[in-house]
Parts: sequence; structure tokens; C-alpha cells
Amino acid sequence: MSTLAYIQTEMVRYGMSLYFALGVFGNIFTCIIFIQPSHRRATSSIYFISFSIFAIVYLIWSLFPYFYTLNYPDIASRNISYCKIRLYVSHVLGQYLRFCVVFVCIDRFLATRADARVRLLNSTALAKKLLLIMIIGCPLIAIHLPILIQIQNNVCSQFGIYKLIYAIYQLFIIGIVPHVLMSVFSILAIISLRQRHNSQQRAKRRDRYLARMVVVEVVLNVLTSVPYSINLIYGAVTYSTSKTSERIQIESFITFVTTFQIYLVSVIPFYLFLLTAKPFRKEFFNVIGKYGCKCIFRHVQVTPSIDHYMTASINQHRDVSGVL
Repeated sequence: MSTLAYIQTEMVRYGMSLYFALGVFGNIFTCIIFIQPSHRRATSSIYFISFSIFAIVYLIWSLFPYFYTLNYPDIASRNISYCKIRLYVSHVLGQYLRFCVVFVCIDRFLATRADARVRLLNSTALAKKLLLIMIIGCPLIAIHLPILIQIQNNVCSQFGIYKLIYAIYQLFIIGIVPHVLMSVFSILAIISLRQRHNSQQRAKRRDRYLARMVVVEVVLNVLTSVPYSINLIYGAVTYSTSKTSERIQIESFITFVTTFQIYLVSVIPFYLFLLTAKPFRKEFFNVIGKYGCKCIFRHVQVTPSIDHYMTASINQHRDVSGVL
């Protein structure tokens, strides 16, 4: 095994295992926090909860095959049906995550507008409609994946002219369209908040913190998606170039690293929210305290019951001994 292959294996064994643990923990707590009464009425909560649910499914679907290949041959290199389904579903779930962030940005823009008629557009009904369109639309847009993906030389991927077409598609669908929408609506939301402040209309503290959380998530998406898109374009442009085995190994490792870091989108939003948003951090500690106290209280209730049972048994034994 080469050095790069060994490093890649260790990154899967330890890095992706850490990704999975942190991601599942963080997304579960994000769901718990946004269903609390203080957040439940905000339409943005629907998007954050949806994002967290999709992120958990995305981590399970995308990372478990890597864990499997640590000890067994990759099924995707031998079974064409599994090869197509694995990449297709992973791609669609990734799109769900990005467009959930887009919808949060739109939500924050509408919620921070001074015009009450515009704010009325920001409703639970609109959130459900947008999510429904996303759930139906993303699989349809990506339907070319299971049709054109192939297995060659035990590699499940895109080949020939489709490799270039797919790279261009990824550049627009992953690298440009979502991030332009995120950036535009985030900037507009920030401008709206400042206008409300300048016009002496007090912006709610929750709106300011939610806007900060959205900006952090937008930056994370951009930073993780750009290297991935650039690497795809490079791979498509140099596809027909004659390459040495050493260059192929290096490029394969770089592809793995760009894929490895793109999973950060589904892992660290919760931890960034803790660092950047005080209300979110406060709600997290409240949840910990609330459920922690419940567990302690249940333990205290169970312990006396056990002690009472043991005391009763001892007394009963003494009574029987006295009779004998």
C-alpha cells in the first residue's frame, strides 16, 4: 500500500468516524433546539430541522460505504445497480442540504423586510411548498446520473464526454447557483436589518442572531464546495491526458480530500451555531439541563423504590425467622 493510500485509509477510519459521531450528535441537538417553544413559531426552524434530518441521512448513506471498504471490497466497483443508486442518492441528499440553506437565506430576507406585506410571504405554508418542490425537483434534475454512470476498471464514476458534462453540471448546480442565491439573499437580509436599525425600527435580537447563523453556514458551503468543483473541472479537462501511475495516485488522493471536506457541510453547522449565536448556545444548555435533570430525577425515583423493596424483604425474612 502506498503512503497516500495508507493516509486515505486512516482518514476514513478515524476522520470519517469522527465526522459521523459529531454530525449525528450535532444534528440531533439542532432538531431538539428548533422544536423548542422559543423557536417553534419561526419558519426558519422548519428549514433548520429539515437540514438536520437530511444531514443525518446523508452522513449514514455516504459514510457507511467507506467504513465497509476498510475490511471488504467496494461493492460499487462490482455491482452497477448499487454504483448508480449510491452516487445518485448521495448527490440528491447533498442538493437537499444546499437548497435548505438557500431557503433559510430567503426566509431571513423576507423576515427582516420593513414592509409588512412582504413579511406576510414568509409563512409556514410557503416553507412547506418550497421543501416539497425541492424534494421532487432535485431527483428529477439529477436523473441523468443513474442513467449515464458506469463502471470501468473497477471504478464507479463518469467516463468519456459525460465526465466533462457532469463537471460543468456540478459547477453550476453545486458551485454557482446555490451559492449565488445564498450570498444574494444573505446580503439583502443584512441590508434590511441595517435599514430597520437606521429607521429606528428595532430589529429583533433573534433576527440578528439567525442572520449571523445563516451567514456562517453560507461561508461554510462556499469554502467546502469551491475546491470540490475546481477538482471536478480539472479531472474532466485532463481526462484524456496520458498520466503516470504516480500522478494518478496523487489526483485520486486530492479527489478524496475534496470529497472528504465537502462532508463538513453536514457536520459542523451545529458547532458553528454554538460559537456564533448566543441564544442558540443558551438554548442548548437549557436543553441539556432540562433533560439531564429529568434523567437524574428518574434515577432518584427508582433508587428509593429499590431500597424500599430490599428493606421489606429483610423485614419479612426476620418475621419468618422469628416464627421459626
